[in-house]
Amino acid sequence: MAAAVGTSDATIIRTVRKLGYRGLDDLRKALATELRQELTLSERMSNELNQAHRSGHSALSAVTGRFRSALDCIDAIDPSEIDFLAAALCAARRIHVFGIGPSGFIAGYFAAQLVRLGLDARAMTQTGLQFADDLVGLRQRDMVVALAYDRPYPEVSALFDRVTALELQSALITSTGPLIPDTRADITLHVARGRTEGFGLHAGTLALLEGLLISVSAINPDNVKKALDDLNSARRALSGESMGL
Repeated sequence: MAAAVGTSDATIIRTVRKLGYRGLDDLRKALATELRQELTLSERMSNELNQAHRSGHSALSAVTGRFRSALDCIDAIDPSEIDFLAAALCAARRIHVFGIGPSGFIAGYFAAQLVRLGLDARAMTQTGLQFADDLVGLRQRDMVVALAYDRPYPEVSALFDRVTALELQSALITSTGPLIPDTRADITLHVARGRTEGFGLHAGTLALLEGLLISVSAINPDNVKKALDDLNSARRALSGESMGL
């Protein structure tokens, strides 16, 4: 590569790392994955079922093993990264949680829970031209949390273009594979999503986000208590005293 472009080996290595890869081996794997035909969802599900059959375990047992691996992956995350992210969430004017497809439901759940804790949050789940309406809602001092895996969808690239232009803080929660949908996030957390070429699982992502909710609560417990008390008062006003809220 260095000879082809007339530069040094060291420059190639620095460029590879600048692109978000740990080294040339990671780049090779990413290129191999790009060149390999992408499996359909039905093919991925068939792989899961065949793997469970070959191992002699039930489908449920095979999946619980993947969940344990995802939790081990979360345990390996540097606690300082979680502390940094939790503090950034608390300091943001507004938090935008991006996710499309099945991840959109998780993005909505995380945003709703942040609101319950007294933070201003919303989910960004639209696609295509409608995603422009989500993008124009970003403002100075906001923060973006993106749930995105493997492929650089146009919405992901457009999101980080906007984040970069506005100089917003951002976090990317992605898979443990060699492909990263965008390398411009301030912090990138990797969560296992199941076996390679298997069906994508989201339990690990959900566990990480719920851990973040607890970390956010620990930063300012008095504000969180007030927000939850206000929520309970509003629920009581709707239900009366009959439900004992």
